[in-house]
Amino acid sequence: MKLNKKFSAIAIAAIAFAVITGCGDDSSTNPGGVQSGERGAFRVARPATYETKGGINYFTYYWGKCTISNGVYSWDPKGSTDRSAYIISKDSLKVYYRDTEEYENDTPLDEDVNYFMYGGNNNNSIFGHWDAVHCGIRNGEYKCGTQELNSSYEFKQDSVITYLTIDPNFNLINSFLHTFFHDYFSFCTDDYDTDENGNLKDIPERGISFSFQSNKAATVTIQGQVIKIEADAYSETKALHSFGKVSSNGITCTNEGRFGYVNKEEYCSEAYKEYLTNDNLDYKGSDISTYYLRDKGNLEEYTKCIETLFQNNPAYKPEKK
Repeated sequence: MKLNKKFSAIAIAAIAFAVITGCGDDSSTNPGGVQSGERGAFRVARPATYETKGGINYFTYYWGKCTISNGVYSWDPKGSTDRSAYIISKDSLKVYYRDTEEYENDTPLDEDVNYFMYGGNNNNSIFGHWDAVHCGIRNGEYKCGTQELNSSYEFKQDSVITYLTIDPNFNLINSFLHTFFHDYFSFCTDDYDTDENGNLKDIPERGISFSFQSNKAATVTIQGQVIKIEADAYSETKALHSFGKVSSNGITCTNEGRFGYVNKEEYCSEAYKEYLTNDNLDYKGSDISTYYLRDKGNLEEYTKCIETLFQNNPAYKPEKK
């Protein structure tokens, strides 16, 4: 269901992109990029409409879309549409993603297939506040699980407002290590075993061993070199903020950045191109893309620091850009 998928993608991109790639500018007077905000839930508001079609209740919300084709920028405030069916039962909201064909053909809703659950107390009305409970039907099986985001939704007559906070128990260090080993040691952690907590096990064939792992820190030995790694991420009212630090032999490489949503026409322009990152969620291979806004960062400075930190490590093999 795209309501969850879209926001999950924002969080993953924020963590994986900003933590790894550079040092952000903390100044709230920065003329470009993402403005900082107070700590609190990251807030995204989008236009929305509601209807009943074929006996099924639907809500539709819209994403602005920044299109860049042959160097020309264009902005459509309702350029991307997500439509979902929903059923309310007392204090539970079940949300079902429906594709265009199902919607246009009034295909009956299978109430037991692929839904996500939300909790609230809105007197059998969708309007009001609903909290995601991270449970639902996937591929015919009812499942509950942990998420990197805690999310809630406020449905109004003309809009949907989403509030996101990064779960403090989410295993950020795994996201960091996955990208870290890929970018600087040219291998994929998906090919190696993890323990019951999802932490990466020792990889003796690569000379890698772990003496400590938590959800936000790790101490790893790579070819005899001991490295301490820290990662953190939290939500601000205007952005998602991420932070990473790699230390070894008296050298520390630190980076941080903010990541937001392109929700204004002014951001969809040549003036902001250094701050736009293309997530290509819906239109891979096309010149029509979904763009997000980030701090510009300082990849060159961070990369040079990493090169110095690993200059004598025989396993260091940075991914060619």
